[in-house]
Amino acid sequence: MDNKNTFLLQDTEMFMRGELDNVTVAGGRILLDIVQGGHVPYGCYTSPAISLPAFDAVRVSWNAGTPPDTAVEAQARVLVDGNWSAWSSFGRWSPYLDREGARPVTRGPLVLSSDHLTLDSKVGMQVQLRIYLYTKDEKKTPTVSLLGVSVHAVDVIPAGGRPVNAKLNLMPYTVAPRSPALHDVMDLAICLTSLTNRWGADILPEEFALAMRDFQPGQDPRNLSFAAAAAGCWGFPAWACWADLALLRAEVRAGYGVIVALSRRAVEIDAGMPPIRYAALRGFANMDGSPCALLIDPWAGISNFDAETQMPLDEFLVAWTNLALCMRQRCKELPEGRPERSSVWLRHEKDAPDGLYQMYLGGVAHPLPDDFCGEAPNEAPGAEVPAPRPEETGEAADAPQQAPASPAPEAPARPAAVGVLAWSIPDERPHATTAHRTLHFTRPVSGGIHLGTRTAPDEPPTKYTVYAIDPAGRMLVGDVMV
Repeated sequence: MDNKNTFLLQDTEMFMRGELDNVTVAGGRILLDIVQGGHVPYGCYTSPAISLPAFDAVRVSWNAGTPPDTAVEAQARVLVDGNWSAWSSFGRWSPYLDREGARPVTRGPLVLSSDHLTLDSKVGMQVQLRIYLYTKDEKKTPTVSLLGVSVHAVDVIPAGGRPVNAKLNLMPYTVAPRSPALHDVMDLAICLTSLTNRWGADILPEEFALAMRDFQPGQDPRNLSFAAAAAGCWGFPAWACWADLALLRAEVRAGYGVIVALSRRAVEIDAGMPPIRYAALRGFANMDGSPCALLIDPWAGISNFDAETQMPLDEFLVAWTNLALCMRQRCKELPEGRPERSSVWLRHEKDAPDGLYQMYLGGVAHPLPDDFCGEAPNEAPGAEVPAPRPEETGEAADAPQQAPASPAPEAPARPAAVGVLAWSIPDERPHATTAHRTLHFTRPVSGGIHLGTRTAPDEPPTKYTVYAIDPAGRMLVGDVMV
């Protein structure tokens, strides 16, 4: 990648140029030091000062392996008017945390948002990065394999690069058949899945959506830095950057897809849609003599293959915000602590209602908590009668039924970290990936899952596959003949 406004630290030689405080570098990864046989509770890596084109905004990316009870926290500062700013944190990261990006704050000319830093009426020339590693268990350490920064350059004419006519075979998925509970983050999660599954990863969009969601109240839950981190914890190097058409064409020419952020039309924003939507760029082509951008657009329709769309290049360049997420093929050595899948055995207990199956993990019963998928609509606190569905009222499922005693405005409610439970049966035709299967989303019943029953003794059995994905993106999966 030749992009002068983006700088990536991602191997032993580059990491060793920085300052190591209670951390070391081994195998191309930063990890906590060991003292008296155990890892120290925290450490810090600080990069050298990084010179970049004059800029007015900064984005930071990282890829890390974070086992349970560990986390990382990336920070940045910028050189403005010859002085270094204070360090700005982009939030602690781990799939096993209820992650929150940066809290919006203004410090002099610096305006910090959930996943980027903006300079108001000022221009920066250098950036310095640091990343903290934390552990609560001396036997475990997080590891960092990539730390990167991208800046929005000012007074630079965007390059178009050499035209390319190429189409990549990305996996098409749409938002419509995905988990309704994750609707607000699903387009970015689908784009990640489109890129990773083309290399045989077979990840569900719901796994990415749960592992990357930003729980900062009142902010867009689609944090681009967290999305890059989620891809990295599954072993796919990824980073967010500001780009131009030349970079997009170079990525496609090299065989890599790119996630792009596109502005919505005014009529869509007026209808309540977020101002930004995400799509995966799968190539460029000439259609009847006119250049087009080829996309995987998760919002394009109902059927998965409706996602394969095209947009005239001029329209694409108007809609594109110049934000991109780049990705590379999966590393041979995967990070520890990534969300993993485990096989479960499904069993119908004696005297249990027909169709109710319990999960067994390692031969031990593994009941799902009643709130595994969040509160049921009729479980709202203080409700004296069954509450309407949230989608019918536009309110959160846990909204109180009585008006608050105080007229003072309340802080935005923090979204709940919930899991996903679903089942599928074989479709009429086999699919390239599990994510193409028709999933039926449901809730736990008495700690298990209710599946279908045979209507007649001579009816052939049906194979059900069950998926239980926890808030960290870890999945339990099992089959049973019903």
